[in-house]
Amino acid sequence: MKMMLLTLLLILSALPAHVAESSNYTDHQALIGFKAALSVDPYNSLFDWSPDHIFCNWTGVTCSSGRQRVVSLNLTGKGLVGPISPLLGNLSFLGALDLSNNSLQGNIPYQIGKLFRLRRLRLSYNNLEGRIPSSLGGCRSTINNLSGSIPSEFSLLSNLDTMSIVVNQLTGVLPPFIGNMSSLTIIELGENRFQGSIPVELGMLSQLNWLNVHTNNLTGSIPVALSNCSHLQMLQLYQNNLIGPIPWEFGKLSELQDVYLWGNQLTGEIPTSLGNWTHLQVLYLERNYLSGAVPLVFGKMKQLRRFVLWQNHFVSGGSGLPILTALTNCSILEQLDLGLNYLTGVLPNSVGRLSNLLSFLALNSNEIGGNIPDEIGNLTNLATVTLEANRFNGTIPSTLGKLSNLERIFLDKNNLEGRIAESLGQSKRLGLLSISENMLSGSIPESLGDLPQLRELDLHRNQLSGEIPATLGRCQTLERLDLAYNQLTENIPPEVAGLQNLHCYFNLSNNLLKGSILDVSKMVMVLAIDLSNNHFSSGIPSALASCTALEYLNLSWNAFEGPIPVSLATLKNLEDMDFSGNNLSGTIPVAFEDMKMLRHLNLSSNRLTGEVPKGGVFSDLGSPAVAGNLGLCGAWINLPPCPNFKSKHKGLPVSHKVIIVVLISIVILILCFLLLAFSYKWRYNRQSISTDNVDQIASTETDSVDQTTLHLHVEPTRISYEELVTATHGFSEANLLGRGWFRISL
Repeated sequence: MKMMLLTLLLILSALPAHVAESSNYTDHQALIGFKAALSVDPYNSLFDWSPDHIFCNWTGVTCSSGRQRVVSLNLTGKGLVGPISPLLGNLSFLGALDLSNNSLQGNIPYQIGKLFRLRRLRLSYNNLEGRIPSSLGGCRSTINNLSGSIPSEFSLLSNLDTMSIVVNQLTGVLPPFIGNMSSLTIIELGENRFQGSIPVELGMLSQLNWLNVHTNNLTGSIPVALSNCSHLQMLQLYQNNLIGPIPWEFGKLSELQDVYLWGNQLTGEIPTSLGNWTHLQVLYLERNYLSGAVPLVFGKMKQLRRFVLWQNHFVSGGSGLPILTALTNCSILEQLDLGLNYLTGVLPNSVGRLSNLLSFLALNSNEIGGNIPDEIGNLTNLATVTLEANRFNGTIPSTLGKLSNLERIFLDKNNLEGRIAESLGQSKRLGLLSISENMLSGSIPESLGDLPQLRELDLHRNQLSGEIPATLGRCQTLERLDLAYNQLTENIPPEVAGLQNLHCYFNLSNNLLKGSILDVSKMVMVLAIDLSNNHFSSGIPSALASCTALEYLNLSWNAFEGPIPVSLATLKNLEDMDFSGNNLSGTIPVAFEDMKMLRHLNLSSNRLTGEVPKGGVFSDLGSPAVAGNLGLCGAWINLPPCPNFKSKHKGLPVSHKVIIVVLISIVILILCFLLLAFSYKWRYNRQSISTDNVDQIASTETDSVDQTTLHLHVEPTRISYEELVTATHGFSEANLLGRGWFRISL
């Protein structure tokens, strides 16, 4: 029975009250006023609240058969928005009012507390605020914003059997006068802001069977006086600051079924007197400082279903974890959690005799050693087994593959060795397999590809070798894959790199993998990729820009070469990028300045050149992030300044650049035209000069022949400089026969 959802019963017959009865016209007007105060009726639930219909037939309204007076108003879950009209206080025959699960706002009207016939009032799951009216006998007011303290007038409600005001903002201390409300069977004051200690006066409530004061700021110890509430079945004191031991006297509460004391600061040992809780079904004691051995008396509790004691200081009390053997008598046990304690010894074979209904087994973060018994495969209903952070050795039991309901396996941080059992591929419901930080060897079983619901596979920090099985590509629901720190070789299978639903983590770092990573760009939903410390080569694929959800990218210490793709600047969610320790060349893309989310960037130990950008992530980037790139320059410590080759016209608009090119082209054409014209004229002049010289030479040669014939023995005559000047007309160009490099011949 879920008491949190029960209506609040107000038994107010002990309070004297008398109000004159009004006519049904008053009821009609009160309902009209309630509707008028609402601001939103999203589903048009009150469409028939009109004069065209008799108000007793309106949605949610119930009238008495005789006088046609409103005796019940139920508008739960209609999505109504607005304040509660005070006019509802005029419904003098109203016995039940349910306005829960809406979006009503404002204060609870004082007038509602004057409805002396009201026995049931439910206002839970709204947005009500302010103080609880002192006129109000009590209400189920869960999920509101009520504040202040519990009114002292409540102490007069001797017939009130239920007080439920959870998930509000009530403050102050739990009033001791609650102990005088002798008819109370249910107290629900959880999830408020109460302070101080639990009143010892609550021990006076002999009819109390439900006490819920969880999630407050209560301090002090658990009152021994509560052991007087002999009919108590439900005790919820969790998430407070209670200290001290569990009272030994609590053994008298033989009707207890559900006990929630977790999230406090309780100390000491569990009293063996609790063995009298023969009806106990649920016990949550986690996150305390309880110590000692867990009493074996819990093995006598035949109705025990959930036994949760994690994060305490419990010890084994024997080499073979005797509490596990004792609990084999609890035939309907479903959940057993003893994690985060100081249990030692070995896991007994009796673990296989625990309840066939056991679906959750947690012994993590203890100091349990030895082999994991094969008998664990007898727990046919087991869905979660968490044995991580212990000292288990030996191999993984192949019998785990028989557990057809198995969904989660945590075996990491142990000393397990040998091969991963192929039989695990038979657990078709397996969604999470974590066996990291062990000493497992051999190859990854191909049978893991037969797990259609596998979401997380974590095998990092083992000694696994061989290739990554391509069959993992069949795990289309895989969200997280971590195979880091092993000895895996060869390429990433394209089937694995193409896991498009992988949206959490892809980690293959610190292996011996090689080849290209082009296919990784198909992981368009992945948040983190770590391929560092491998032997990957070729270029960084620009298609990685298609991984638009990427927040972390680490490709450091591989053999990548070529430029850094500018397209990576479109990864708007990227926060951390590490390309250090490669052979990347070219310049750092200036577009990286626009990556608003980028906080960490490491480009050290590459062959990058050019100026380091200054904006965005580079404004806070330290020199080590670009160290080891001899070609980089810029205004950085340990970097040389860049040469100043910048033009004053740097950054001219394209249109201006086009005009300049056109003008230069025109000038070149004009110069070419002038050169051709000059060349033509020069050739013409030279041709004319050559013709005149030929005639003159011919005449001269005739005279010379004659003279030679007549004067063969005449000595040559020396010609003076003045004669040369006169003969050549002042060395005129007209008498020029040709040109030489060093002299002119005349």
